[in-house]
Order: sequence, then C-alpha cells, then structure tokens
Amino acid sequence: MKEHIDKCLNMIDGICHLNEKKKLKEIGAFINTAFSITPNIYSPANLKYLFTYPDPIGIVADFLSNYINSNVLTEECSPVFTHCEAEIIKTLLSLVGYPEGDGVFYPGGSLSNLASVVLAVRKENIDLGKSAVIIPEHAHYSIEKSVKICGIRNILKVKTTAKGVVNLDHLKKMTQKVKDDNLNLVYYCCVLGTTNFGTFDPVEDIIEIFKKFYVTPWVHFDAAWGGSVYFSHDRSFYQKISCFSDSITLDFHKFLSAPLLCSALLVKNKSFLWEKEWSDQASYLYNSYQDEKYSLSLKSLQCSREAYAFKLWLMFKYHGFDYFQGLIQKYHHNRKAFKKQLNKNILYVVEPQYFNLCMWFIPKEMEVKESIKAYTREQLEKINRFNIAMYERIVEDGFMKITCSSFNNVAFIRIIVHHANLTENIISEIVAYLYKVHESISAKIDDQHLN
Repeated sequence: MKEHIDKCLNMIDGICHLNEKKKLKEIGAFINTAFSITPNIYSPANLKYLFTYPDPIGIVADFLSNYINSNVLTEECSPVFTHCEAEIIKTLLSLVGYPEGDGVFYPGGSLSNLASVVLAVRKENIDLGKSAVIIPEHAHYSIEKSVKICGIRNILKVKTTAKGVVNLDHLKKMTQKVKDDNLNLVYYCCVLGTTNFGTFDPVEDIIEIFKKFYVTPWVHFDAAWGGSVYFSHDRSFYQKISCFSDSITLDFHKFLSAPLLCSALLVKNKSFLWEKEWSDQASYLYNSYQDEKYSLSLKSLQCSREAYAFKLWLMFKYHGFDYFQGLIQKYHHNRKAFKKQLNKNILYVVEPQYFNLCMWFIPKEMEVKESIKAYTREQLEKINRFNIAMYERIVEDGFMKITCSSFNNVAFIRIIVHHANLTENIISEIVAYLYKVHESISAKIDDQHLN
C-alpha cells in the first residue's frame, strides 16, 4: 500500500512546468489513481466505518456552499446560510426535547465535545485544581482529550461492563472518591451509541447516582453516533431523558449520511452558549448593526465557519422527516437480517441493539458458549488467533471491508450495517462469504494439526 500511495503522490511532481493540456491529463491520472486506492464508500460491502456514502442532496449543498465560499460567521457575511443554520437548529431542539435551548454546528463531533467541556468549565468560576471529571472507559477519546485541553487534571475512569455500558457500581465508587477528595465534579459524559459496540448507557440510573451523592455535574450526551434514536420510533423516550442532560453532540455525517463534516452541539439552556465578552475586541466583525441571532460565531469556538448546517438543512427540505425515519428503520432491518443469517459459530460480544454487529467467530471444533468468560485461557487464545486470521483473509480478498477490534484482549469482527444500498440479497452474499472464510480458516487449522 505504501508503494501505491508514494506512486500516486509523485505522479504530479513537476507538472507546473507542463502546458495546460498535459497538466490536466496528469491531474486526471492522479485522481483516478487516488480513487483506485481509496476505500469505496459507495460499495454496500464497505461495512467498516461509522460514516457511509453521502446523501446526493447533501453533496449538492456542499458543492454550492463551497462554490459560493461564504463565511458563515455573521448574517452580513452569509445572509442565507446563517438563516439556514438557525432554522435547522430550531428543528433539532424540538426533536431532542430542548424547548428553551440553542445550538451551533461544528465540523465534527470531537470539536462539539470540546465545546461541551468548555461550557461546563465556564458555567461557574471553578478552581481547576479542585475540579474533577468522571469519564466512562468506553467514551470517545475526544472527551478525555477535551478535558485535558481545558486544564482539568483530576480525571477518574469508570469501568465498562461485559454488556459494553458504564459499570454503575464502579461509578458509585468513583463519585464517592470525588467526594472523599473534596473535589467538585464538574462534567460527566453519558454515551449514547458507543463507537465500538453501539451500546447506550443507562442514563436514568446514572442520574440517580449523582442525586444520591448530591453532585450536579454538567451532563453531556455524546450521541455523535447514536443520535439516530431521535429519528426513530423510540424518540419519545430519548426526548424524555434529554431533560437530564445539559448538552448533546450529534454527528449527521454519521447516522444520516450528510457529507463530511456535519455536527451539532445542542444546549438545554441557551444562555450558556453566548459569550459576548469574547468578541469585544472584534468590532470589525461584530457590531450593534447586526442581528445577534445570526452572528453564529459568537456561539462557536471558531471564527471562520463553513456552511456545515446547510447540508442538513437542504436534506431536510428535500426529503422530509419521514424519509430519515424510514432510513433509520432500514438500518435496523439490516441489523436484524444480518443477525438472523449469522446464526452459527457466532458469539456476539454484546447483544446488538444498534448498527454495530460485534462478534467472535468460534472455530468449528469448539462449542459456542453463552459467554466469552466460559472459555479457558487456551481457548481464548485460539479464538483470538482465529478471528485475526479471518480478518487478515478478508482484507487480502478485498471482497468487503470490516473492522477487527478487541474486547478483554480477544479479537473480534465488527460490521457496521448503516448502508442504504444494502439489500437482503447482498447481506446473504456477505454472510455466505464470511462462512466460506470461516470454513477455509478452520480447514487450514485442521491441516496444521494433522501435520
């Protein structure tokens, strides 16, 4: 692969000395080569990533906003795109259950998460040395990174259960430790849709623990991946539990397939999002003649901003809400169709409840037990080697793209099923291929034993 990449990058060295026709020819060759070695996100067999092929209407919006090249900073700079963002934020606030809230778009979930930590720190004049943050081990790495950027060093990690969610007993211990150390718990992140497993933390149980210990941290919902629940038939439940949170991150380039990048940070209390003092020295950008409602960078960590929200706004206008609800239903149908067919020699890491299918393929000569903990150390090592071998064969074949991850130091295969081009026929082909690889690896192991 390194050779292919180097060859591609070197293709257009020195083209500045060529005439226009030859320049374009070389650039065309470069583009074709780049396409050939870049994973094809449009293929329904590409089930590796948390993002998938972009919505065509979103692509139109992305192209249009880039062509106009308007800075979505103030209404004066961008009279249309600022209004589009304000409108879609209003729609999203209603969707998640923040009637008195506000929000702003960011280029990605990591920056949205960072902004949530900044807001938590800024909520009160806290003593950073006396402040603490509790972070679940399964939270996205950007949470801990953001906390450290904001200067908080008292970070407590909460263990994850075998079901891939926060360990409530350990959370109690960590909360008690915060109290015992006379620290102020300023921030906690509930994960709605973990990156690896697609699991959802028990929000109501977590809040009860905080009430019991009389702590009131800023509670953030990282729903960058799991935010599709607000577009599902279960959205009333999640709208209800949103009242326990202070902010929510949603990545529409993930679960709704908006073009990269398209993320929003929503806050329950709009007053926390505005900080006019930060712009006092920027009268050349912000002034009293502008409508503050559309001076969006006053709410953002950024100054210059692209039209991130315009992509989602146009998608909503074109498709309507029912389309996205149907899309989410289709993804859940894909998950059920996969699970129905992946029914032998499989032990699921966690019970699939979202678009992540995480599974250990068990060698044919071994029994499929109820839990990975039921195997001996020697058997676990064999399962680990078997799944790594399967993954390497799949990569070598190039038939499909998946992820190899690990839990309790045992490698497993992960498939992400949120691809709108997936059909039951394609799912059947993929499952047949996976079992073919399973047979091949099993036969190879048997041959080695015979030798």
